[in-house]
Amino acid sequence: MKSATAAIVPAYNEEPRIGSVLDTILESGLFRTIVAVDDGSHDETWNEILARPVMGIRHPSNRGKAAALQTGIKHLPDFDAVAFIDADLTGLRTEHLADLLLPVLHDPRCLMTVAKLTRARAAVDVVQQYVSILNGQRVLARGFVDRLPDLSPVRFGVEVFLTRYARALGPGHTTVAWPGVSHVMKEEKYGLIPGFYHRLRMYYEVLHTYWIYYPNWAKHNLPSNSRSRRPIAKRRQCTRGN
Repeated sequence: MKSATAAIVPAYNEEPRIGSVLDTILESGLFRTIVAVDDGSHDETWNEILARPVMGIRHPSNRGKAAALQTGIKHLPDFDAVAFIDADLTGLRTEHLADLLLPVLHDPRCLMTVAKLTRARAAVDVVQQYVSILNGQRVLARGFVDRLPDLSPVRFGVEVFLTRYARALGPGHTTVAWPGVSHVMKEEKYGLIPGFYHRLRMYYEVLHTYWIYYPNWAKHNLPSNSRSRRPIAKRRQCTRGN
């Protein structure tokens, strides 16, 4: 798997957390290329990236998660699959990464896998039970990446965009359970009130992408018979492999 896979880790003010995530990805030995994108952080996130043998890219100002992923994609060498991994995860292990990679590498029809966080934190588990497709932990096949437009405008709506587009192309994606993995909530990162503000902003960007941006984009870029309008929680499956 190592010769054909890459990982992109977008980060904004993740100094206390990104080191352990990058270390786990490095120690897994599953990725030929690892790209960490500092999206205009004000803390020591960049120094945490520089301290590790990964490709580091730094935005001079905050441009949003989707733009960080787009930057990472532009700097990848040839690959068969690329993983998007958030910088604020807890409990991440090598087997989680391997399980997420396997379906895309095993089944050429599979465009994308999406992790479903379970058995870690009650609040996160509840969200994952109903809208796991909002999870940022996913692996994309090269063929899917090559068909993507510039993701930058959707910011935190990037997961919704990717899921709806994969669903439109079909047979799309499958979910993979990640037991014991969670992430640090925004209220813990920024404090109760600022964290709640950041959460509301994230939800706005997600809903804007789902209801406005993606339908308008699909209208101009996809044939009418392939535009996905099914409920957000419904998904198509591809083979998971052995």
